[in-house]
This record gives sequence, C-alpha cells and structure tokens, in this order.
Amino acid sequence: MNKITNLEKNIENLVDKAMQVWDVPGLALVIVKDDKVLFSKGFGIREIGKPDQVDERTLFAIGSNTKAFTATAVGLLVQEGKLAWDDPVTKYIPTFKLYDSNATQMITIRDLLCHRAGLGTWAGDVLLLSSYPTAEVVRRVQHIPPGYGFRAGYGYSNLMFITAGLVIETVSGMSWDNFIQQRIFEPLGMIDSITNPRYLKERTNIAVPHEDIRGKLQTVAQREDAHVGAAGSIHASVADIALWMRLQLNNGSLGGKQIVDSAIIEETRTPHTPIKLAAFESKLFPSRHFSAYGLGWFLSDIHGRFVVRHTGGVDGMLSSVVMIPEEQLGIAVFTNKLPNAAYVLLPHYLTELLLGLPVQDWIQIYTDLEKEGKDKEAEAKKQREDSHAKDTRPSLAVEKYVGIYESSILGGATISVERDGFHIQLQAHESISGTLEHWHYDTFLCKWDDPVLGESLIPFLTDGQGQVAEFRVKIREDWIDPLEHVFKKVRA
Repeated sequence: MNKITNLEKNIENLVDKAMQVWDVPGLALVIVKDDKVLFSKGFGIREIGKPDQVDERTLFAIGSNTKAFTATAVGLLVQEGKLAWDDPVTKYIPTFKLYDSNATQMITIRDLLCHRAGLGTWAGDVLLLSSYPTAEVVRRVQHIPPGYGFRAGYGYSNLMFITAGLVIETVSGMSWDNFIQQRIFEPLGMIDSITNPRYLKERTNIAVPHEDIRGKLQTVAQREDAHVGAAGSIHASVADIALWMRLQLNNGSLGGKQIVDSAIIEETRTPHTPIKLAAFESKLFPSRHFSAYGLGWFLSDIHGRFVVRHTGGVDGMLSSVVMIPEEQLGIAVFTNKLPNAAYVLLPHYLTELLLGLPVQDWIQIYTDLEKEGKDKEAEAKKQREDSHAKDTRPSLAVEKYVGIYESSILGGATISVERDGFHIQLQAHESISGTLEHWHYDTFLCKWDDPVLGESLIPFLTDGQGQVAEFRVKIREDWIDPLEHVFKKVRA
C-alpha cells in the first residue's frame, strides 16, 4: 500500500509542477499496467475563470492520436476481406489523383497510412479548415506538388489519412464517424468518446482549449467545421483511452474477447517508413537506435524496449499516448493548453520511474529546449524586422489589388477595400480572413482575424504592365501548413 501511495504522490507532485511551469489549466493522466488501470486522474480545471474540475471522464480533443483508430478501422476491413492493405487507392476512389500521375497509379491503402506518399509534412493542410466536402478536399490533393519522391522519404500527411477515411466510407457503406463509433468505441465500451466536436453539444464534461496569444492565456474556439476527421477529430477521456491501450497491449483483445485480429495489430506496429533521428532526439534519448512510422503509430526504442506512440495537437490542446508492449505498459496524457511540454515529458518521466531506470529532470530538460526554441523565434522575428524596408510605397493604387483571386489548391480569395481598411477573405474558408497593412513595396502584412493564425506577409506580384497578377501567402506555416499558396488574379 505504501508503495502505491508513494507512487501516486510522486506522480501528483510532478504533474502539479509541470502544469505550473507551462501554465496548463487542465490535464488528465492514465497509466495501464498488466491489463489494469494503475493510475487515472484529472488535474486542474476545464476552463480558465470557471470552477469545473478535470476528471478521468473529461473529454479532450486527442488530435492525431485519431490516426491509430483510422488505421485500425482499415485493418478491420482487411480482416473481413473487404479490401487489402496493398490495394490501389484508385480501386475505391477512381477520381483520386496525386500531382505525379505515376504515383497516382502506384499508391496503395498502406501508403495512405504511413506518410510516404510524397507530400511534405502538413502540405495543403489549410484545406482541412475549408467548407469543402471531404471528397472535394481529397480531389484537390492533385494540385499539391510533392515534397520528395514517392515512397522515397517521410512527410507527415493529414490529407492522406483523410483519404483513408474516405476509403473506409466507400468500402463499408458507413460514414467514418459511424464506423469508428460502432466498430471500435462500442465494442470497447468507450462511452465518453465522440468522433467530431460537433457532437460536443450532447456532453457537459468537456475540456475547453486554451492558447498563449500575445502573451496572454485565453480560450480558443473548437473548429466544428474543420475536415480533420480521420486524421484527428476524436475527443476522448483518459478513462476511455485506457480501454484502447489495453486492447492494443493485448494484441486486439479486451476482457477476453478478440475484437481486432492480432495480425492487424502487428501490421500497424510494423515499421513502414524510416524517420531520420534528429540531433536533439539522439541527445535526449542516447539509447534510441531507430525511429519509424507504422500504420497510424510512431515506432521507436528506448532502453532496449520497443515503443509504440503518438502525439496529437489541435488548436488549444495537446495529447500523448505511449505504450511499451513487452512491459504491458501504457501511458496517456491529455492537456487543454497549447503550447506546453507537460503532455510529452510526463510519459518520459513515468516510463523511467515505472521501469526502475534512473529518473532524469525532464522538466528542466524541456525548459532548456523551450528556451532554445524561443531564442530561434526571436532571431527569426529580428531578421524579418531587419528586412523591413522603411518609407516605401506600393507600386500601384490600392484599387489595383482589389479583386477575385484563385488558388488551384485552396480555391478563391477576395481582396477588398472596406470602411475599416484593406481586407482578405478565403472564399471556402470562413474563418480565414484578415486585415492587410502595407509592409513594404508590394508586400502587405496580414493580421488574421482568428488570433490562432497570427500574421502573414503577403507579397503581390505585378505583370509588368500595371496590373496585379497574383499574391502568395503562407498561413501559420509553423503549425498548420508550410506551403506557399499562389493565388492568381482572375478578375477585378
């Protein structure tokens, strides 16, 4: 009893400290060991300024931890003989195309689930914030240029998981949401979980997302209209995710019932795409020898043990799931604040503690890493300011910039002059609008109306004959989409 009490006290003290350091309003943590829940608890509050406490049944957005559910859902269809991992995507979505026609013919269901389709990390993800139907989002993938050769590298692609969700719908005749609900949540007894924030209206025990915006912690909106779907839209409690981890650690079995064939679980944990170890990763984990992506899972090793893991991030929330199958150990941490390091350092600490390894000061380690990151951000901001040419004017009258523009990837955009200034609105993205201020020459600074999107420099290019030809923009390239999107003017 004393051992358990001391363990709980150690965990609680560490969680409290990490939450204070990163100003995290609410956090939920669960540990499963040997098919039992060893620890499950909520900490802090669901929303700043309100007293409601986080508990083990509080719903958090788990972001990309959704991907393992999607890969497992595909596996269930493989298990039933309704499709095969190596079937071509075009067998189920005949209209599907990549930028490279050869890649279009070769890409398989397996490729969709392991980040090797050729798209750069997060490339085109602004589409996920659009009002386009999912099928139209997938159709527009064909206009995204590759970041590397097909199957020749690693590029984290939410859009390929969205495509996998469309395959599930086509093959099963059910929506992705209903398939996950009926084939995974219900058999596991995941009674809290939902597949989309639009279902939050039916719940009351909900963690509200928060972000540091201009140095102040504030709540941010849930994007109910976002097409994150099969790539990252699940909301779950740690009580529910404990059931999911037990299923995974028991090779597809829960409570004596085989819900997913062990062969499917094994396939999702098989390395498919190698990931080069970053310098900081080797420094943090000297015992790590490899990193790879399976099907919906990151795979690596630590202290000689095989690790199955994933993180998840959506506006205002970060989560982490870490499992060590040979130790029958699973750890999940959900938080309602972005950014923070608590969600990722707690599993490191708990892994060392529970495996009887020397415990490092992970809070200090991540504090130092964060300082390095802030220094780099400050340097980048200084470089931008240094490049700002003062006392310049646009080469054309303001009216010349006004008009309708078109991007093959994102669709239309409107540049207009209103009473309160110069404005931009992406036509298929209601939440992406902003005010333009002259920066220098023909470049304008866009202050997006949604504070999560921050600011973007937007250069306009002329055709040499006194007319604006196009503008280019990156929208939150550090978090949403690194692509520079080109919008060509189609009419005044």
